[in-house]
Amino acid sequence: MSRHRIANTVGLVLATLVCWLYGLHLYHAANRPLYSDVKLPSIEPVSPHSTEHTMDPVLSDSNDGILTFVHASDLHISKYVATGGLVHFQHFLRTAVPLVSPRLVVVTGDLTDGKDKQKLISQQQLDEWQAYKRALSQTDYVQRFNGTFYRDQRGNHDCFNVFSQASSENYFGMYSAVGDSSGYMLRIDEPFGTYSFVASDGCPRHGFARPLNFFGYLDARDMQLLESRLEEARGSSHVFMLNHYPVSTMVYGKYRKEFGELVRQVSVFLCGHLHELVGGIGAQLQAYKAREGYWELEIGDMKEHAVYRVYAVDHDIVSFVDVHLPLPQIPMPNPELLDVRVEAPVPHPPVVLVTNPKDARYLLPKHEPLERIRESTFIRMLVWTDQPVASVQVQIDGQVHPHPAVFRGTERQVGSSANETVKTPLWVAPWDPELYNDGNVHELQVVATDAAGKTTTSRTPFVIGQTLVPLQNDARGGWIMQQSFSSMFQTSACVSYILMTLCLLVVPRVYFATLPNFSSWLSERSVLHHKDMAYIRHLYTLCCNADSVVAKVKLGLAMLAARAKFLVWTQFTAQVYLASVPWLFWPGYFFAMGMCILPLFTGRLIPSARGSDAVGSVYAYGIYISHEWSPLLDSWTYALASIVSLAVLLVYLPVAVASPSMFYAPRAKRPWYRTVTVRVLVVLFVLVYLGAPTLMTAYTYGWVSIVFGYGRGWLFIVSCLALYVVDWRMPVSLSNTTVA
Repeated sequence: MSRHRIANTVGLVLATLVCWLYGLHLYHAANRPLYSDVKLPSIEPVSPHSTEHTMDPVLSDSNDGILTFVHASDLHISKYVATGGLVHFQHFLRTAVPLVSPRLVVVTGDLTDGKDKQKLISQQQLDEWQAYKRALSQTDYVQRFNGTFYRDQRGNHDCFNVFSQASSENYFGMYSAVGDSSGYMLRIDEPFGTYSFVASDGCPRHGFARPLNFFGYLDARDMQLLESRLEEARGSSHVFMLNHYPVSTMVYGKYRKEFGELVRQVSVFLCGHLHELVGGIGAQLQAYKAREGYWELEIGDMKEHAVYRVYAVDHDIVSFVDVHLPLPQIPMPNPELLDVRVEAPVPHPPVVLVTNPKDARYLLPKHEPLERIRESTFIRMLVWTDQPVASVQVQIDGQVHPHPAVFRGTERQVGSSANETVKTPLWVAPWDPELYNDGNVHELQVVATDAAGKTTTSRTPFVIGQTLVPLQNDARGGWIMQQSFSSMFQTSACVSYILMTLCLLVVPRVYFATLPNFSSWLSERSVLHHKDMAYIRHLYTLCCNADSVVAKVKLGLAMLAARAKFLVWTQFTAQVYLASVPWLFWPGYFFAMGMCILPLFTGRLIPSARGSDAVGSVYAYGIYISHEWSPLLDSWTYALASIVSLAVLLVYLPVAVASPSMFYAPRAKRPWYRTVTVRVLVVLFVLVYLGAPTLMTAYTYGWVSIVFGYGRGWLFIVSCLALYVVDWRMPVSLSNTTVA
């Protein structure tokens, strides 16, 4: 090996190591806000609340010990979308809230849509925020119970294109009910218990314009605030945590304790954001986090699905039911857009929520006194109706319950005005839980009918004990809720990047540099490949002519193994050959190193910001803007897309640029990977997977994102040029390639 080749090889290895070390430095810098070692502003510690409570622990026919609240999310009030949105929200305020008349209503973000008419560019629309506040002002909900009845918080759409919480574009601070973008801590003291609601704001510290800003995070300062609020909630009968983003789409930093440790005192994590996804994969986005002991319950959106959720805490046992607004069409047409006004409620079928026995799929063994179910003396159910109740029928395991249900409800005055009441429409029926204490799953069916003939049927699977019945919703959202997309994307990106760089670039180049005679090596490899292919064809012939099934299976497996070996070694040969083609290898190497140390692109990420504050750089590890890092997970998805694109090209171009005779014996027919179909598919892959996102980035963040788009715009342009030269202009063969 010549000194020139040795120097090139050593330089290549050193350059790769230096780039990787600098990339590691950038990774730590981008994540430093999550685990800040600088002294954070102190927050005055709050002593845990302690109040004496009195409550009969037996689930009898008494109407005390019940707290109710309603959860809705993702309103997406829009000045351009003529369905759902505001009209659903107004029906929710006019129909659902008065029907249930709970102690609390919580809305977990995406109050407005924040997009332009084409739904491509995001910007805060003042008209949408004014429509939201106007809808609330037509009720007394914000003022009810001394301002503790209605609580809202931000979602990612509410911080699109908002530079900071102090920005004039942060309309949440001016037009929301809460006003504080950082979330809230609400403690409700009842004679029978204390219940705390802790809302965290997962929006990025700098609200980027879409398509960034899908994932959320809490940095060290946010975690300090969350830790303080949860400390204040310590000692509560139940703690409910609220966030727009599900846990799986969040990145949690650390102040003194990890999120997993903090959330152990939480009973239920309420969230939205994912709507119901598509194709039914998000129909039931719920998961029990067994290690921490809480339920994470995402709710479908109010925007298109008009769904809300009613919770009841009965003697500290938490139950809920999902309800759709009874509209003539969902989503409901709204041609009036922001001028729509709903004056009167619509007829609503009964809302039935069984609180005892509790649905065995949603038990909370670490937080609920489940022994009260076994010790109870009455079946308990809440039945909300807008007409007098005609009948409430109870069946267990298909058999009519021998004891009729009777009404024990009440309407409790909480505030000073006539509207400040909480309805507890409790119905009870005597029962003996020991009759069902056999370890089996039983079903309680309740059919409620009102005087207008509207009927609702509720089915509740239950067990007497603390064994959870599997929810079996993995295919409908459970798997998604159990994941950590932060770990998934970061691990996938790092592993795929390292494998791509080593296997497709560095190792083949080093191996090429060690070859004393590259042409002779290629000839030897070609002969071996021809022999391997002849052996594969021989196995195929034997497999076709085999008499027994066992022989066919054995020969088929042998053929698959031989084919796999052939593909691996021919690809390795092609990668070594690529290392000998400077005009292809070095651009590929540049992009591989650039993804590690350079921004994927730079652009006006927050167009509403002034001057240089609008401009930011998207690295693989996070986003650098206004002299600080935002460890947003979106950047990892961008990096993964660029890595996959480059890897596909680095696999395809070597076999495309090499002569087919290097792998196959000379023949008239082209190999499959050189057919027009495959070449067109590769072009389509580049156009769809790289081209379309690049144009979207340029449209959203300015054409500067292509000029400084090292890992996106540049990669797309160079990929198009390489494919044009290799596939459509002047195919390169070994005979006319200069060996470097």
